Amino acid sequence: MNTNSNLILNTLGVPIIYDLESLSEQLSITKTYLYMLSRKQHLFYETAQIPKKDGSMRKLHAPVRSLKVVQKWILVEILEKVKVSPYAMAFVPGKNGLKENALLHKDRVFILEMDIHDFFGSITQRDVFHLFTKIGYNYTISAILANLCTYEGVLPQGAVTSPYIANLICYNLDMRLSALCNKRDIVYTRYADDLSFSSDNRTRLNRIERLLKEIVRDEGFEINDKKTRYFSNDRKKTVTGITINDREIHADRKLKQRIRSKIFHAVSEADYSEAAQIRGLIAFVDSIEDGYRDQMACYMEGLALKKELRRSAKVVRAYNENKLFRDLEDMIPL
Repeated sequence: MNTNSNLILNTLGVPIIYDLESLSEQLSITKTYLYMLSRKQHLFYETAQIPKKDGSMRKLHAPVRSLKVVQKWILVEILEKVKVSPYAMAFVPGKNGLKENALLHKDRVFILEMDIHDFFGSITQRDVFHLFTKIGYNYTISAILANLCTYEGVLPQGAVTSPYIANLICYNLDMRLSALCNKRDIVYTRYADDLSFSSDNRTRLNRIERLLKEIVRDEGFEINDKKTRYFSNDRKKTVTGITINDREIHADRKLKQRIRSKIFHAVSEADYSEAAQIRGLIAFVDSIEDGYRDQMACYMEGLALKKELRRSAKVVRAYNENKLFRDLEDMIPL
């Protein structure tokens, strides 16, 4: 490893790794097992398919625990020490990406949303290799690290390193798109594969759409034209799923209705099998709308006062034993 590479690594504060032996020491695993993880990836991933909104299936490749631990180390000790562009909103530690993203666009009249097709699948093992060489690692270590973070030649959906690597790979894309937009008073942000542009002038957005696609294509990606959408004050505006009304941001109304429905079912049927999911959904909405958690606590307190529910010993017992929030008062039986 040359002096310049050492200087880069020291400046970033990432581990200095020369060869397979020094990497195995950093990870506290044997060289043989490390070699297996990096060269026999098919042995260390589990594949699953989940439905997408459009009815198609999304394929996930989740690493088994041993590989996940290694990837987590790479993420924390190396990747997250390299700054992403200021236009990257998703998967950035300490940033409430969805909320911050929507806030940046809420005061503009017109919004253009575009989606990158097969985002992770467009980022190749070679791209990841070059990323690690830019960080300062030699070819051997960069190749091993790239192998540990890719599957079947691309970034896998399901690996803990994939989102942050994608952000770093997209640095140049972000800077080129922002340069184009800043000259035209257009706000640009990227939330993973969702590109958002907003302006008070619809014509400006129309005029740059072709240029945006050309830049995206030049950076190795393709826009999914079926998901390109324009919003204005004449209709419901959304940015990466966050609703904008009268320059205020809100979580999706249907999501909030679903949360209330789940809470009512849990309490009235004494069925708290989805309690963790309900708490997670409430926390998500509360991260967008301050005070939503308190609203749902008041809703549950109201349910706890309903006479028809208090007459059921089963309902009362289940409510008191499985409180969605610990600070709720007990339900008093009739």
